[in-house]
Order: sequence, then structure tokens, then C-alpha cells
Amino acid sequence: MHRIRNRLLSRYLALIVCLLTLSTSLAAELEHGDVRVHGQNMHYAENGSGPPLILLHGLWGGLNEWEPVIPALSASHRVIVLDFIGFHGSDKPDTHYHNALLSQFLAGFIDALKLENVTLIGHAMGANSATYTAVHHPDKVGALVLVDGAGYRSPDRDPAQPLSAGQLGFRKIATGSTLASTRGLLERRVADSSLVTDAWVEQAYALWVSSARAIGDMLFEGGDLSEEDMRRIRLPTLVVWGAEDRVFPVENARRLAADIESSEIHIIRNAGHLPQLEQTAAFLDAVLPFLETLKSQ
Repeated sequence: MHRIRNRLLSRYLALIVCLLTLSTSLAAELEHGDVRVHGQNMHYAENGSGPPLILLHGLWGGLNEWEPVIPALSASHRVIVLDFIGFHGSDKPDTHYHNALLSQFLAGFIDALKLENVTLIGHAMGANSATYTAVHHPDKVGALVLVDGAGYRSPDRDPAQPLSAGQLGFRKIATGSTLASTRGLLERRVADSSLVTDAWVEQAYALWVSSARAIGDMLFEGGDLSEEDMRRIRLPTLVVWGAEDRVFPVENARRLAADIESSEIHIIRNAGHLPQLEQTAAFLDAVLPFLETLKSQ
């Protein structure tokens, strides 16, 4: 496996550099679509052809946090960027949002598009949903790429307990309180705060306000998988993590790699919670060779 990866790295490096220069124009070519799942509309964007990849956003992100990697991924795959139910362009039914619900709609989305052997690339909450789906809907998933997210159940979580004053305050910020508080939260998610521009703050604020109900519910959901559940996953899995993640510490990546049999782990230096944005070339250096090995399996 390591010999294959080393050969592929040099092959893809030139491709990555070339494709990154085309990211703006190629991202603009994304085709947007909608599909009915369990009576609700789910929105997605896609580009490319080949084996299907579904990019699953985190709690505070969407298409905007995947755009830099789409050109390189779509050169050899059909890349589908999904808006989870309750988020962004998808319907926002008046219900309680939790991991089982998101996973049920993800499985329904895969069926609606008639996809097979799908690779799920999930960031943070999206990674939680990817592992949950791999355990509870294993026939829908062919491989996993887990980016700064896992899905373990917290032993301290008690959903029956009311939120504390501190939790309520954080929920207010996380669902779009002010531009200033939005900027502060974005800066916590990256290793280099200078990456947080006014345009990103405005974009994130609009996304958070429009999806406030789902964000508020999912904020304290955490994961729902035990260690035993995680060890049931037998899919090819790549764990990618920012070395300076201040949201979920890098120890979580090592825990995942230990529990998921035959998984690989790649820690990206000088990156926080968003390695696909902060160190895009390094992120693709890890992901593209992994995807290539799947074609020979």
C-alpha cells in the first residue's frame, strides 16, 4: 500500500497544482439539482464523472468549505456536494434534528440518485454522519474519508438535562448572533486567523442564520457510536486531521485509526479544523492517492 501511495504522490502533485489554479472557473461549472427524499427536498451540486463521491459538510459549513478541492476530485470522480436536511438549500422541516435523522435522509438521497459503492467524504458533523451511516446503512457506503470528525458517543452527554447558561450562550453565537461573534468562531476553526476575511464572515453568517434550527439541535448532539460500533466498520477508511485543530483534538484521529480496521491516518501540519481550506494541496496529497487505490480493489 505504501509503495503504491508513493508512486501516486509524484504523479498527482503536478495535477494538483494545475487544478488548483482552475478552482474558481471549475467550481462555477457546478450543476445544481434537487431531489425528493422522504417527502422533503434535498439540494445538491455536482461536477465530474466516474465513481461517486459525496461531500458532507460540517455544522457550520457547506459548499463554501469544499470549493477548493472540487476541481481536483472531479477530474476523476463524480463529486456531489450535499446540503443535509435542515441546512442551506435543502428543506427545513419542523422537527428535531439528530444523527439518525441526518443519516436516514443521506441513505434516502443515495437511493434517490441511484448511486452505488459511494465514497463519503465527511467533515466534522459530516464525518459523524458518514460513520453513523456506515454502521446503520452499510449497504449504501463503499469507503470513508473522515476529516476532523468521528462520531463517538460522549460518556458525559445526557440529552435529558437542560442546557446550561454557557451552552445556551454558545448556541446563540453558533446559530448566527452577530458578525463579530461569527468572526470569532471562524477564527477558532483555523490555525491562521488571517484566513478569515470579511467575505467569509458574511457568507458564514448567512448560512448559519438560514440553518439555525438544525445547527441549534445538532450542536450538542455529538456522536452516537460506541467504540464497539466503530470497530464494526470494515470499509476502506482514510482519516485526515489538522494537527492544530482546536475544535476536535488530533488524539481523536488516532483513536479512529485504531478502532477502524485497516484504516489510514494522515495528519496535516499548519492546519486547524479545516485542512481542506487551510492546506488544500496537502489535503489532496492525502486523499487523491487513497481514492486511486479504491479503483483497484
